Amino acid sequence: MASDSLPTPPSATPTPASAPSGSQPADAATAAGGASPAPATVAPPPTPAEVLEGLLQQITTSNSPPALAGTLRVAVGTPEAREAALAGLTSTGADPLEALDPAQHTIGVLFILSARLTTTTAPAVPFAYINTFCRNFNPEEARLVPERVTMLAKGIVQRAEALGSDKAAIVPLYDLLMRFAPDLSYLTPIHPIFVTACSATCFFTAALPVLEVPISQISTTLYPDLRYQDHLVYHYTGGIVFTALRRYADAAEFFELCASAPYANLSPSDPSIFQVEAAKKLLLVQLILHGKTLPLPKYTHPTVSNLKGGAYNTLARVYPNIEQVRVVATKEQPAFAADDNVGLLRLVVERAPRWAIRKLTETYLTLSLPEIGRVAGIEDVEEVRRVVLSMIETGEIDASIDTHGSVTFADDEPAVASKAEIDRVLRVAQEQEQVLRKLEREIARNKDYLHKVCVGCF
Repeated sequence: MASDSLPTPPSATPTPASAPSGSQPADAATAAGGASPAPATVAPPPTPAEVLEGLLQQITTSNSPPALAGTLRVAVGTPEAREAALAGLTSTGADPLEALDPAQHTIGVLFILSARLTTTTAPAVPFAYINTFCRNFNPEEARLVPERVTMLAKGIVQRAEALGSDKAAIVPLYDLLMRFAPDLSYLTPIHPIFVTACSATCFFTAALPVLEVPISQISTTLYPDLRYQDHLVYHYTGGIVFTALRRYADAAEFFELCASAPYANLSPSDPSIFQVEAAKKLLLVQLILHGKTLPLPKYTHPTVSNLKGGAYNTLARVYPNIEQVRVVATKEQPAFAADDNVGLLRLVVERAPRWAIRKLTETYLTLSLPEIGRVAGIEDVEEVRRVVLSMIETGEIDASIDTHGSVTFADDEPAVASKAEIDRVLRVAQEQEQVLRKLEREIARNKDYLHKVCVGCF
């Protein structure tokens, strides 16, 4: 075999001829009473459990949250090694989370909990502990490590999905968001995660306390991991939530905020897919809400604002002519299905007869029910009566039906508001004026935004 022919390695002992002047051979040194030096021993690297125990010691003894945050960010050698240590148990098999208090050790718990929830091989964390932490953590300390809060939010969603109970993520995400943000007017990376969870689970009403607070503050100082896409996802998904709740005016506002947002990071030929999809949904919502489409702001990305020639603008051109609307809806259904807008399309078609009737009020004073039915595409006279009565009850038209089946349209009466309502509106207007003045000062300092808006206007 090859091993039999291996040459004998040369002796490492120097011969007297090659020894430096004044030195002596090893045998002579040994004979003179000298001893060979012991080989140096290299300590084995600490195990992940030992690393975790060292980090626990720092977490429980630190009296400087900023220093602790900096230490944990660079702990161990590589990010992978750090996360592996944080996601494990101690050398005795104890759970480190049991030794920490969510309020007193917020930063330490955030690092450990976020690592545990995003590492597939980590020991499971009971959802009761997740809920307890999200209700009791220290917001000031959490804001020192915003990237771990975002990581925790994503981990909560992953954990809920793994348990087969996606709705379980909504309560802790809500508590996390409510405590983490200085107030809900600040956009955080948690906003799109929370609203997406509500939309995905069809728990739409849970998102309302967040969606009903307008976003007026965006700070990359407070939230360095905040991405521009977070704003797009939040408003796009918020529009979906409002649409599902039939709050079409709010849905249109959210879709427009997403569709018309200046998109700084892409070339003019590449708008965000969220903006394009928001523009499509906005068109359908506007048909439901107004019976027609409204123009987008001038600074909107040209690709987003130019949907001409497609199924959506074809539908808008014939709306609310019910016969043509049905033809377009049938012919172009694959296009709407590809965009997951079949449900909205159905609502648009259902509203077409009502908008056709409303257009009649602009021209006629009196019409019979059969005449209205022909315009609205409804053959059954009793169905026409039901629709007209429904529109009268909801205030969509001001009309009356006599015993002969004639409908008389009246001019809209001016709305009368009570003193209390006027006072409430004035109070809200004053509050909004203060917010707008603050925003105006902020925008005046944002040269990039002003440049993009001005370029889009000319």
